[in-house]
Amino acid sequence: MLPSTAKRLVAALAAVMPVSANNPIGWNDFWDDGGKRAAMAAVPMYHFGRPRGSAPCYPEDAEYNGVQVDGVSHLIGGVYCDIGNLNLGCRWPGEWTGRNSPGAPFPVYYTIRECNGRVRVAYSIYFKKDAGHKSDWENVIVEWNGDGRGGWIRESIFLGQHSYWEKMAWGSIQNTVDGEGDKYDQDAKNRDHPKVYVGAFKHATFHTRKTGIDSCAFADQDEFRSNDWQILPWSDLVKNGQVIKDGWQWGQADTNPATLRGSLCSKSG
Repeated sequence: MLPSTAKRLVAALAAVMPVSANNPIGWNDFWDDGGKRAAMAAVPMYHFGRPRGSAPCYPEDAEYNGVQVDGVSHLIGGVYCDIGNLNLGCRWPGEWTGRNSPGAPFPVYYTIRECNGRVRVAYSIYFKKDAGHKSDWENVIVEWNGDGRGGWIRESIFLGQHSYWEKMAWGSIQNTVDGEGDKYDQDAKNRDHPKVYVGAFKHATFHTRKTGIDSCAFADQDEFRSNDWQILPWSDLVKNGQVIKDGWQWGQADTNPATLRGSLCSKSG
C-alpha cells in the first residue's frame, strides 16, 4: 500500500497531466443501428468565425421530410463575396456573446464504409451557399483502425479543403475533446472528438484557427476561421446520410452523402 504522501502525489499528478483517451469502439458499432454509435464516437466539434463582425453562412438541414432543400445564389445581395452579405439567405448562427458562443443546432449527415481493412466515417454539413456558388457541402472523414485487442480506434482524419483533403494522424490534431465536460480545453491531444474550424467564406475545414486575413480573395489555406460560435453535435443532430437521395443535384457541391456512398474509400490526402 502506498504511503499517504505518495498517494497525494499521485493524485496531484493525475490532476495536472493531460487526459489521453481515443477510446476504442467495437466492430458492431459501425453497423448496428445504421452505425449511429460509431458516428457519435468521433463526431467533430464545429467552430465558426465572424470576419469583421459579420455572421457567416451557417449550416442547416439539407432535406425536410424527404424533400431536398434548395440553395440560394452566392450573388444574393448583388455583390460577389460581399462580407456583409455572407449570411444573407442562410440560417442565423445564433446570438454572439463572445468567443465560443453556443451555435444554433444543425444536422450532421454521416456515411460509413469499410475500406481496405479500415473503416471510414464521413461527416457532411450543408450550407445554402458559399462565397462562390449556390449550395455547398463540406466534409470531414475519420478513419478507424483495429487496436490489436479487438477494438477500433481513431487513426487519422481527412479535412475537406477546396477539392482536396488534408490528412493527418489523429494524434497530430491540434485540439480534441472527449465531450461536453472538456470541450473548452485547448491543446489536448488524442481525445475522441476533433475540433474543426470552418472557413467563413468557402467553408473549407481546418484543425487550426487563422484570423490574419479576412478577405474572400484569400479563401484557401489562409481562409478566415475562428471560434466565435461552437457546437458539439448531440445524438438528435447526427443523421444517417441515407436520407440524402442519389438523384438530388447540388451543382458544384459534388462531394455529399450521396456521392460519398460510392467514393468514400477513394479519398486520399
